[in-house]
Amino acid sequence: MSDDTRVATPTPEDAMRYARLLARAEAAVMALFTTRAYELGWTVRSEPSDILSHVTLCCDVGHTTQVTPVTALHPKLGSTILQAPEGQVFHLEVGMEHMAVQGSPHLAAFSIALEECEHCARKQWEEAARASFAAYAIEADLRILADAASSNGYPAKKVCCLQGHEFTIIAMDPRTPKREPDYGLAYGRTWRDFTLTDSVAKQLWPERAPITATDSPTPLRKGGYGFIPGASGAGDPCVTCVRISQTPKLVEFRRRAREENAMILDSMSDRVLQTVRLCCVAGHLTSVSINNGLKRALLCVRCAGTGVRPEPTVYYVVAGEAMVKPGISSGDGRGRLDSHRSQHSLGQVRRLITGLPVGAALNVERHVLSGLAGQGIRPVMGFEFFDAVHIDRVLELADGWFATNLPNSPWSVTT
Repeated sequence: MSDDTRVATPTPEDAMRYARLLARAEAAVMALFTTRAYELGWTVRSEPSDILSHVTLCCDVGHTTQVTPVTALHPKLGSTILQAPEGQVFHLEVGMEHMAVQGSPHLAAFSIALEECEHCARKQWEEAARASFAAYAIEADLRILADAASSNGYPAKKVCCLQGHEFTIIAMDPRTPKREPDYGLAYGRTWRDFTLTDSVAKQLWPERAPITATDSPTPLRKGGYGFIPGASGAGDPCVTCVRISQTPKLVEFRRRAREENAMILDSMSDRVLQTVRLCCVAGHLTSVSINNGLKRALLCVRCAGTGVRPEPTVYYVVAGEAMVKPGISSGDGRGRLDSHRSQHSLGQVRRLITGLPVGAALNVERHVLSGLAGQGIRPVMGFEFFDAVHIDRVLELADGWFATNLPNSPWSVTT
């Protein structure tokens, strides 16, 4: 810049023009802020002096917050005063001291976007999640056994998965959409990352008076509502089933049992060193350890001893008061039927046909199971145990297959 360059002195008219433009800009920001606050369910409770002063907002229920109007343009332009969870204070790191509210360690001004009332949003989410839990339990193949208590105060249910594992789960649908707050802080951190329990705060700052008499429970998890349903969110809620699926030997044992048409009569744990009872396709009852079973050609000790793998040539349908099961066997099928009677209380033999051609029993089984699945009928235990209300549909599918494919094969039992 040369020495001859001169900066023009603003004229009074220019100063008035700038003032009018600034007033219009601030009025536009205030209008945007007021509209945004209204859309989010807030009511402005204090008159703002300018766009950088904190304004008190109140939701319909009475929860309050303080925010600068300029935050409506972008969260980093302004700040919102937040209160730490009960029993906690803010521990602001070096360079963040300007965010502190003097004399109030449980308050801090963070650069975050203006959002709906978090307390109300959480309550609405909880109500929606509770209302849809029954549908979630059905789709997750969970059988509700009884009411239960949870350590965090949420409603809970004792449930049983298809594999017979019983556990307690929070009675909320984890698939319910919820707002994940974006607090605009660096490196993906939220304001919750700067909170400490009061006991920790007293160790750091002994001269500070306690905020409350007791410490808060575990802080809410980052970006959420402090609630993790089941074991893996909206995935498989059964911890044991998840661990079994991650253990190769247990996965292989189950695959072999399905391949050999053997029923596992016990609920498998997530340990390789376990022994379970089996009923093979021939109806033999045996106990086998996971390691020993995988070493044999066949899981069933008796069948492995003969070196012959029985072919399923029997189709049956058994029922009880609660369940119905279509299945296959070999020989006369009586071994399997006895196991169902003693193990599952399925004493009514509704269909039994023996001496089928090789492959026929497997084909009718696939037809019945795929037909039930196509109609949205889900098992209540294992893969082939269904609610007794579906017994007519099971019989209809089986009878239809035989009428079409083996019309001259009479049922041994047709009750």
